[in-house]
Amino acid sequence: MKRLHNMRFRTFVQVNFLLLFFSWCSLASAQQITSAARSLTYGFVSPNTREGLKLDDAIRGLHSAEEGTLIRRARSLGCVARSKVETYKAVGSWSDGAEHSVLLRSTTDTPTVRYIVSVLGRNNQQKAALYFHSNSAGSANIYILRLQRGRTMRSLASLLDQAGIEFRTLVPTKASVLVYIVDLKREMRTKVLAAATKLKAHVTSRRGTAEFIGDDSSRDKAKEIFENEIRNYESQNSALITKCRVRSSSVQP
Repeated sequence: MKRLHNMRFRTFVQVNFLLLFFSWCSLASAQQITSAARSLTYGFVSPNTREGLKLDDAIRGLHSAEEGTLIRRARSLGCVARSKVETYKAVGSWSDGAEHSVLLRSTTDTPTVRYIVSVLGRNNQQKAALYFHSNSAGSANIYILRLQRGRTMRSLASLLDQAGIEFRTLVPTKASVLVYIVDLKREMRTKVLAAATKLKAHVTSRRGTAEFIGDDSSRDKAKEIFENEIRNYESQNSALITKCRVRSSSVQP
């Protein structure tokens, strides 16, 4: 009888140990998923609605009232991101044009960064806004070139054109200029490294997911897409939106 009691006691202990172990594994797995969902993100949004701007126009636009308004609005969305939204004056530059922009940097998840750039894109009447969310399984890359010596944005844009890098974001700093390149299909590595060598720049890269939200052919169509993103996010995160007192549908610049 005593032996039977001991066997039952050991079985009880083993079963409870296994239950505790599996509960701990489930909790650890959930924590890993949560941690993976929130990671370093970048957003690229412009307040500009004029066509045909050149690099000099975009540089002047960095000191415009609309640039300042976009920066303040982006920072105010930190509550939704559950992380500080850092903002940097930037120039979106391509082979035949440019526009003043704002680079956003935060730690959040993909739906939230999509919401943030959609709110800013819609409120600034943009055709499209771009985001990048760090993710080791993503199909895109972001490259950041840090130049070792001072160089003007004009000379830098010319050298990037020569290197075959048509689309880039230039962020001026006190010492030099940083270059951000979002490679949507992970096919520009060779060109980026060649440009970095020529510029004597240090390169860092991250893998992740990236997408343009909007419609490059029409501001009206882009607005519909932005508003759809906004509605979907706010319906699924009503408690967060209420807590942060965000009323994006009525907030206009």
